Amino acid sequence: MSSRAISRAILALSLGASACSVMLGIEDAHVDTALEGSPEKAGSGGSQAALAGSASHGGKQSAVAGSVATEAGTSSDAEAGSSVGGAMTAPEPTLCERYCTLVLASCSGQLEQYRSMNQCLQVCQRLPAGAPDDEEKNTVECRLRQAKFAESEPLGYCKSSGPLGEDKCGSNCVSYCALMQASCTPAATAGNLEPSYFLDEQTCLAACDELEPGPEDPEAYSSSPTAVPSSYVGNNVFCRTYHVTAGLEQAAEDEHCPHAMGGDPCTVQ
Repeated sequence: MSSRAISRAILALSLGASACSVMLGIEDAHVDTALEGSPEKAGSGGSQAALAGSASHGGKQSAVAGSVATEAGTSSDAEAGSSVGGAMTAPEPTLCERYCTLVLASCSGQLEQYRSMNQCLQVCQRLPAGAPDDEEKNTVECRLRQAKFAESEPLGYCKSSGPLGEDKCGSNCVSYCALMQASCTPAATAGNLEPSYFLDEQTCLAACDELEPGPEDPEAYSSSPTAVPSSYVGNNVFCRTYHVTAGLEQAAEDEHCPHAMGGDPCTVQ
């Protein structure tokens, strides 16, 4: 065979091999140089894909991340709660709160001095605070001291623990007139047809001193509706005191100040 014939045969064989590769889908092998000599990277790539798959299906990474977030939130919430809890710690009770809590607890039933906590606080806020261990003074501190004694001896000390002083915390007239001057004012009773206030404290004291106890009048003040004799009626300082304190409790001075001045029912029965 001539050299030309041999060349043609080799060319035919090459063309035939190429045609077979195309027909069978066989391509030359290709090696990714990025993977050569790095088996860990190949494995890592697989692991990363697996982790990514796990994350998308609520896998370990999501669980761990959620756990960390939850722990952080819990810690933060706990610290915030502690802070809020600390800020919400109840403050020390005021003088009036201490006094009213004690007198309401110590003096009840026939010896009741205030119908409610609100009534007591309204009266207390209109009395001089005074100093601890006050005696024979028209002050809150003096009444607080009497209320402490009333815890064990209510019959002897409740009457001087309330709005009236019973000569242990000022006279009854001094106590009554102090409340009148603070409550029954021209502004508070502006809508009344007749004046429902005293011009000054001396005028009030003079009017109070003229009151003469009647045979049916109570011997001591009580705000209880069941007390006999009642402090709700009669031309006496007890009836007048009841109505001035009722006006304070109900924010209705215009309604109660006429009674506290000596109008019905605080008249001669």
